[in-house]
Amino acid sequence: MERVSACLGRIMLSILIVITALALVLAFTEGLESPSYLAALAAGDVAAGLLLWLRKKKKVFGAFGGLCSRLGERRCALIITALCFGLGLIWIMLVPIEPFSDYKTYWDCAVSIANGQEVYSTEYVAMYPHILGYASFLALFIGIFGEHVLMGVLLGLVLSCLSGLLIFSIVRFVSGLPAAVLAGGLWALYPGRIMLGSLIFSEPLYTCLVLLLFWLLLRLRRKQDKIKKRVIPALLWGLVLGLVLEAINAVRPIGAILIIALLIWLLLLRGEEMKDGRLWRFWLLLLAALALSLQLSGKLWDNRLEDILGEEPAGLPIYNLYVGFNMDTLGQWSSEDMDLLFEYRRQEGGSAPEAQKSMLPHVLERLKSDELDLGRLFSAKLFTFLGNDELGGYTYRFTRSESFVKICMVICNCFYYMVILLALAGLLRLWRSWRDSVFLLLPLYTLGLTLAHMLIEVSSRYHYSLIPMFIIFAALCFGEGNKNKGETT
Repeated sequence: MERVSACLGRIMLSILIVITALALVLAFTEGLESPSYLAALAAGDVAAGLLLWLRKKKKVFGAFGGLCSRLGERRCALIITALCFGLGLIWIMLVPIEPFSDYKTYWDCAVSIANGQEVYSTEYVAMYPHILGYASFLALFIGIFGEHVLMGVLLGLVLSCLSGLLIFSIVRFVSGLPAAVLAGGLWALYPGRIMLGSLIFSEPLYTCLVLLLFWLLLRLRRKQDKIKKRVIPALLWGLVLGLVLEAINAVRPIGAILIIALLIWLLLLRGEEMKDGRLWRFWLLLLAALALSLQLSGKLWDNRLEDILGEEPAGLPIYNLYVGFNMDTLGQWSSEDMDLLFEYRRQEGGSAPEAQKSMLPHVLERLKSDELDLGRLFSAKLFTFLGNDELGGYTYRFTRSESFVKICMVICNCFYYMVILLALAGLLRLWRSWRDSVFLLLPLYTLGLTLAHMLIEVSSRYHYSLIPMFIIFAALCFGEGNKNKGETT
């Protein structure tokens, strides 16, 4: 059983490593036409190499580890959080931006919900009901602090700081304090996080919730042997995890990816634990409670959506699948596809769910088209999704000078490529020293989200929740002793 789990785990890690490396190859290819990518790759490679070289210097890294030990875990966490908040606040104050596009939709919906008014663009929001997930969360704070855009921006900053604490805690579990400090520092300094911090958007919330889910599962794994004979803890853990999953799904419909990752780990990757009947009973009870919690909370949320919208929201996002195979836009947003969707919505007796269902024949037609070139499509989508991280700078293209935007884009890419290269080194280290662990849920989620976007609509912004995963993988290079083997007990 141990060998089978190890083999399957290494296969999964190998696929993720290959796909991530391929994204860098695509960036290099793109750099043949746009030299800025080559420059950013070179800078990222030098920075990653320097950090790995310093890791081998026992005096340097030993001194760093000694400093972390003297400060202690709490002080280190406080310093990292202060750095994360301070850098974000400085950017928000110096480079503010008014909400636009989808960011404005989030804000307007939140203001409407807070004031008990009809939401902005009900027709549009009913097609994408996850907008109301973050808008409802934001509305709670608007009701307390008032309609100030700065309040919404600061809320996002607080959420990113909480994500930093969760990154710190997760790495502390698996790789020790010095690696945790490094991971927290990478997140605090991450240019994309800082530059996008001036926006009103849902990524900070669902990223924080995804990290919270993994943190909870890591803690559960450490406690499972003590509570595996008891029914009540299994049910309570299932209830809590189900609520977290529903919260994630309400803000961004990625719950299915997380559930599939959990089932793959539970059924295939636990090694010798899979022979323990009491653990099986514990996890089956937990899954039953999780499923019930997810179903009941999902129904409550659906009812809440209908009350806000005054109509039934859309279900399966078939439109996103249709856009995902658009060769003209190479899987990115298409105004023509959007017009077709709303043409169905505006038919007599039309509704958001029916409009989505009406897109299915068009999906099948597009899949059968002679124009479909899967190789070209998937490579373009992979580059869009993982090949760069320049959105932080590109966001300011309407409000700042061209030179400012380009400099910011290059800075974002340099740091991103450094993290990706370190993450590849960390994943290779995990591959070589593999042990079954719930930590494998992180690469499973990373792989699952990436593969999902090879099918559905893709955008660079959608990889935001993977940045903490890559930072955590990068921290594996700097782990203490055998903790970097994914051991959490």
